Amino acid sequence: MSSGSVNEVRPSRPIWRQWNLISNFGQRDLKAKFNGTLLGFAWSLVVPLASLGIYTVIFSIVFRVAPPDLGNGREGIFALWLFAGLVLWSFFSSTVNAGIGGLLGAGPLLQKIFFPAYAPVLGAGLAVGVQSLIELALLLAVLLVLGNLSWTWLLVPFLLALFAVFAAGIATAIAILNVYFRDLAHFVAVGLQLLFYLTPIIYTPEFVPESWRGIPLRGIVEFSPLSQFLTLFRSLVYDLSPGSLLDWAAVLAWSALALGWASLVYRRRGGDLGEQI
Repeated sequence: MSSGSVNEVRPSRPIWRQWNLISNFGQRDLKAKFNGTLLGFAWSLVVPLASLGIYTVIFSIVFRVAPPDLGNGREGIFALWLFAGLVLWSFFSSTVNAGIGGLLGAGPLLQKIFFPAYAPVLGAGLAVGVQSLIELALLLAVLLVLGNLSWTWLLVPFLLALFAVFAAGIATAIAILNVYFRDLAHFVAVGLQLLFYLTPIIYTPEFVPESWRGIPLRGIVEFSPLSQFLTLFRSLVYDLSPGSLLDWAAVLAWSALALGWASLVYRRRGGDLGEQI
């Protein structure tokens, strides 16, 4: 098969009519992840809570990072402030990694039948999303007990929908490109580690110097897409602030750009990938 035919995308049903296929991939990933484990689905809480405990000890006891006050005026709680950042970060990084593995894992099936390359990627993201919703419910439950509740919580679903589009777009584009350039997965693994520390998850942007050798470090941190999503999320659930119109315009723009990039990559590279995989 020529490279032109490989890159050609067959006509298929719209993405919203592929839900059953995407859902089946998601269910498969969930079952495979916890199959044969002693704790089963409980691992979806154990791992993030363990990470939360480690970061809390290091940055609130050893380095003594002071979190901002809660939106209801109570003294800030670093563990909650940190968890609010980890929920979004975990969803993004896990969606990207799971998307890469999901598409490669669907290779034998793609060699037999045709289906859109984004289906296993979005299915993997759906499985990650189920776990992230459990973490989110835990976070909101604790904030509710503390009385840190406001109408701004009503905006959370809209923000999470935009963030899901952003993460899915990035994951789809990278997963398809990784089929052709296998080194990409290794670069992504290193890049995600670097991105974790370039995103204000365990620190506030004010902790970063404004510039270093002429490089506007704080500006890079504050205006990165993940930072803007994370900051707005914390504003809604922790600070109880709706954020500015500029904040919402920024996350909307990032979601649109990620979706556009995924569509472009899918049209040019997301054809019959069976032989490539």
